[in-house]
Amino acid sequence: MFVRVIVLCIDGLEARLVERWGLKGFMQREWGVHDVLVVSGSTDRLYTPLVWGAFLLGEDPSKYGFGFDRIREERLRAAYGVFYPLYRLRVALFGKRKLGLKRIAERLGIFSVERVKKRIGAIERLPEEALGRTFIAEAERLGFKVWVREFPSLNDIKVAELRAEVHTYFSKGFSERVRVVEEVYRFSVGLLDEALRAAKDCDLVLYYTPVIDYANHMFYRPGKLKCMVKLASYYRRVCRLVERVSGKFSDSAVLVVSDHGYDPRVHEHSGYGFWSSNVVLDEKPRTILDFRDVILGLLKR
Repeated sequence: MFVRVIVLCIDGLEARLVERWGLKGFMQREWGVHDVLVVSGSTDRLYTPLVWGAFLLGEDPSKYGFGFDRIREERLRAAYGVFYPLYRLRVALFGKRKLGLKRIAERLGIFSVERVKKRIGAIERLPEEALGRTFIAEAERLGFKVWVREFPSLNDIKVAELRAEVHTYFSKGFSERVRVVEEVYRFSVGLLDEALRAAKDCDLVLYYTPVIDYANHMFYRPGKLKCMVKLASYYRRVCRLVERVSGKFSDSAVLVVSDHGYDPRVHEHSGYGFWSSNVVLDEKPRTILDFRDVILGLLKR
């Protein structure tokens, strides 16, 4: 029996880069990839809270009304505020094709990312019925002590606010993109410190960081050496964080999971994620839906 189970959820960790750069700390004793297209069937719907919601539930969260279209519409409703009827009129007249009006709306205060930031935590949270069916809720019902903070679709605040505005930096200059990712990295380190302090008294620790996903979006530019060097530096720094955990808690089961990878050809999420374990798993995860049973199985060993 393990002293505890520690799950390190690393958003966007790309398996091809882990292997290419020989990042052994990520790979651990067993490792592989898992399918995430079971959530939606297409990469343009592989939105972070939806995939992590599926991870927590072991089933597609759309069964509970938690889907991409609903989230997108609620975000738009928050962004436009009292001007939302104007947006619906535009859609009725011209459909959803791009007309170049969004930047004008932002300058006029009609569209506001700040309004989205204030509501995004609630918008992108699983419905109450679904929250009661996550493996977190099940572990607590079984009497296990659980620590989790800032997890998409569950209880994120700071991470959700970052998610609301990160797209605004994708086209910024190199130094500004570095500043933003560095801020996310520092936040992630602080959160990990908190998780490791809590781990001493917990049976299950669920940690999440978005830093690799943000670094992918900002720097994954094959052919641009400066960007790829910076991307590799964040992969290595997060790898060292994983090694810190596995080294400190060698008596625990340590699982690394990503919700997807990254396809630089289209600058979009890939349809597979990465996983690794420092212990031999009874059943290897084939899809994002399998981790619920894997984690509960480790707790019960």
